[in-house]
Amino acid sequence: MRSLFVLFLLFTISVQLLAQQSSPRYSKIRYFYIIDNVNSETQLNELKSDFLQIKGVDEVKFEYKPERHKARAIIHTTQKVRQSEADEEFRITDLKAAILRHGMMPTELTEEMVD
Repeated sequence: MRSLFVLFLLFTISVQLLAQQSSPRYSKIRYFYIIDNVNSETQLNELKSDFLQIKGVDEVKFEYKPERHKARAIIHTTQKVRQSEADEEFRITDLKAAILRHGMMPTELTEEMVD
């Protein structure tokens, strides 16, 4: 009887471990980027297109202050929780590179986890 219980327990643990490995976990993170040297909404629309091509970026919104030449980017991402070095991942540096490519200056970055 005891050996049957041990076999059942080992089987249950094995199934749970396999289920955890086969279904990747994801986390949702929202980034807020303050951007200087913004000259037009067209410039922001082009930047939005670049952001949306970055792996993991789901949605992008801007709060634009034309009189101050500033904008606040709100970037929603879904990121796979890395389980190995080979996993591709969202890279925050891709956001900064896109901003710089469009002639704007990234100044402040904050992030928050989303439920």
